[in-house]
Amino acid sequence: MTDFLEAIARFFNKYWAFIFVGLFFICTIFLYKTIGTDSYLAIHDNLDLFIPQFQMMKNDGTFFALEASTDFLNGISRNVLPSEFSLYTVLYMIFPSFEAYIIGYYVKIIIAMIGSGLLAYDIIMQEGLDTWTKKGVYYVHPVKREYSDVVTLTVLISFSYGILNLFPAFGIPFASIPLAIYLLRKAYLEPSFWKFLLIFCYPFLSYFSYHGIFIMGYLVLAIIWIWIRNHRFPWQLALGLVLLVAGSVVCEYRLFATMLFSNEVTIRTTMVEADLSIIEIIKEIMQVWAGGMMHANDAHTYIILPTCVIYFFYLNSKYIKDGNGVGIFHDYYNLCAAGIAFNSIIYGLYNSKLIRSLFEMIVPPLKGWQFNRTIFFNPILWYASFFIVCYRILLWSVQGGLSNRKSALIKFFTYLLVLASIAVILVQPVLPLGQTARYDDLFYTAYGEYYRSCHNGQSNSDNLSYREFYDTDLFDSLKKEIEYKEDEKCVAYLMYPAQLEYNDISTLDGYLGFYSQEYKEKWREIITPALEMQPASAAYFDNSGIRCILYSGNYEAVPMYTGNLGGITEDDLYVDENALYDLGCKYVFSRVKISNAEEKNLSLKAEGNGIAYNVYVYELSGSLSTDAEE
Repeated sequence: MTDFLEAIARFFNKYWAFIFVGLFFICTIFLYKTIGTDSYLAIHDNLDLFIPQFQMMKNDGTFFALEASTDFLNGISRNVLPSEFSLYTVLYMIFPSFEAYIIGYYVKIIIAMIGSGLLAYDIIMQEGLDTWTKKGVYYVHPVKREYSDVVTLTVLISFSYGILNLFPAFGIPFASIPLAIYLLRKAYLEPSFWKFLLIFCYPFLSYFSYHGIFIMGYLVLAIIWIWIRNHRFPWQLALGLVLLVAGSVVCEYRLFATMLFSNEVTIRTTMVEADLSIIEIIKEIMQVWAGGMMHANDAHTYIILPTCVIYFFYLNSKYIKDGNGVGIFHDYYNLCAAGIAFNSIIYGLYNSKLIRSLFEMIVPPLKGWQFNRTIFFNPILWYASFFIVCYRILLWSVQGGLSNRKSALIKFFTYLLVLASIAVILVQPVLPLGQTARYDDLFYTAYGEYYRSCHNGQSNSDNLSYREFYDTDLFDSLKKEIEYKEDEKCVAYLMYPAQLEYNDISTLDGYLGFYSQEYKEKWREIITPALEMQPASAAYFDNSGIRCILYSGNYEAVPMYTGNLGGITEDDLYVDENALYDLGCKYVFSRVKISNAEEKNLSLKAEGNGIAYNVYVYELSGSLSTDAEE
């Protein structure tokens, strides 16, 4: 019996990290399977943007269509939507949208763990992660170690990187960054046909505008640096760069065709970015360095940041004390710290009009391009830094001449630190400064279920679940009642156009960061009455235009993501109804009663009570003067 218990203890001691990750998968899959579409998924830049885009392509069967219109922004080309040659898109081709979204979450975790594990193994076995030491006048490279000593640490930190609540539609590109680095390293050290083939195929996991172009930029810098250092051109990396470009062109041919061969003037030309003072830019740099940003929320502020800062000063003071200045510039930890600082500085400098103008003058085709997205690489750098710190602590606990008891305590507290960082990711919304954790779907879903259990099954009216948000039964009944015909153009008022688009209703409005300036100007004419009453809304639309929607003239902001709409039950609609009619509008779908409907040539055609909200459908007719002219 004793031998049996000891065998179990040894098994648990060796594989407890895998068991921990396995339990996470089992518990969360059970949670999503049980709750289903009553789960709470992020609405902002998620349910109101990418999910309806995938659903529109599924509704119309246009995933592979070369020439096709879409169901939003007056039939804008399908080419502005995500490429069909992307793993995330493929999931939506195969599975229903909700299931595709959840599967994408787990695929992201698996890719992060595989890529990070391979990269950690390769670095440790090739050159090691120890500090550089000085022996006389010679500098000794880091020592290679047995990878088996840190398998547990690698599993836990790669898992924590995988579960980060990053931009959901680009979670897989975020997660695949370690895999890209690994493939390029292996192609450089041990070139082979299969490695280069995988590099060519890598853009299938990535996204050019958010990650791919920056990976290529960093690769160019690496090629130049290695060429100068070794006095030999690294043809392997140069070939890898060519294959990355070719793979990106193949996987995202629609994007490249639009960028290179379209002469259409888009809203990018009139977008107005911030122009901050030097002091404000410095504050922005410090803020994003310490706290990250919403789309790249890595939750590093609470545990990883203080741990890494303390170690940074300890490490480099030790290098200086030992007279080993060269080690400072070669240590992987310092290289990660420099990368984090560089990305944060670029993020801040983007807010300088002078810097942006200089960039656009040097590279005119990239006018309006957000080069501050280098910040998207900070999550992997923070977690790589954290891994190095914990790795070196574990090595010291084994090789520092400590007693078994002290060594065990150091290991225990190191793993406790890692587990605490994982806990922070999962419960960040309840922590101070946790408001940036907008994409923590797991937390909000669990909390939503807890809320229902405490309120006799009633949902929280301050938020909308996936099922409540899209409410397909409600929109199906409304379409049936008004005898809606395909391609009849509609608009949404005090609700997201995405709710119509998802339900196969064509809209004149929509949310997109890339459409024609001419259409923006037409839409500006329609919403001018509302914008004249709300200067903040006018500035937002004129300076951006990505949300091409109807704005309220009485309210500066309306919480459309809630079930109660902030208590608003009716509102006047301030639009140029004739301009809206001339654009082809047939129906107005509204979350509230439109109190001046008759004045705006609107007649109520249907009203529906949904799971969480009501919708009123008004038919728009031309004015008498317009009809007379015709």
